[in-house]
Amino acid sequence: MSSYTRLGVYKFRNQSSGKAIIKLQKDRPSCVEKKNILFRDIIKGLKARDQRIQEPIYKYYWGYLMGVAVRYIQDRDVAREVVNDGFVKAFKHMYDFKHNGILEDFEKTFKAWLARITVRTALDLIRTNKSQLSFVENYEGIEIDNVQVSDALHVEDIMKLLFHLPDLHRTVFNMYEIEGFSHEEISSSLEIPESSSRTYLSRAKQKLRELYLKNHSLANGNPG
Repeated sequence: MSSYTRLGVYKFRNQSSGKAIIKLQKDRPSCVEKKNILFRDIIKGLKARDQRIQEPIYKYYWGYLMGVAVRYIQDRDVAREVVNDGFVKAFKHMYDFKHNGILEDFEKTFKAWLARITVRTALDLIRTNKSQLSFVENYEGIEIDNVQVSDALHVEDIMKLLFHLPDLHRTVFNMYEIEGFSHEEISSSLEIPESSSRTYLSRAKQKLRELYLKNHSLANGNPG
């Protein structure tokens, strides 16, 4: 290996003059570098109130926020509307988003802020259709899909079983365990007593365990 290669440069000859030319070798930016560039651009754009940053924000976060929305809204077409409505709200207020300018902190807090807007947009829809929410307490006869057998109730298993819960149980579980809302916030958002939020959470956890154990038993050929 030549000294040029070790120094991260490469040498070639000019075709017309035949003279050796040394040029720095430029590596393509890594995924991390690309992400850092994006977040620096977003931070600058927010400060400048530049509307051009809306498109890269939409493209970067759409898939993640869709994943958030479908935890609350099973119909994917409706979930898409929730995500898009959430972006409209975010684009209206994001130029006043408070942050310390540190990339790692900004990435976490901005992502969480967008997720909360998406959740609240989904909750607005749920609250509008509150009369249609399921208050069913009887889980007998629910058919469940097979999940990967494990010694513990893993996140993947929970996500597969969530939509076998009644609506309010699932919504409270999502808000408290996944999104980090307090029972007070859940009570206010869903317009239910705080004690009911605690009850729905407890029953959701209990029924998730029951559904998982039942499915575990079926997967092992034991009808239960």
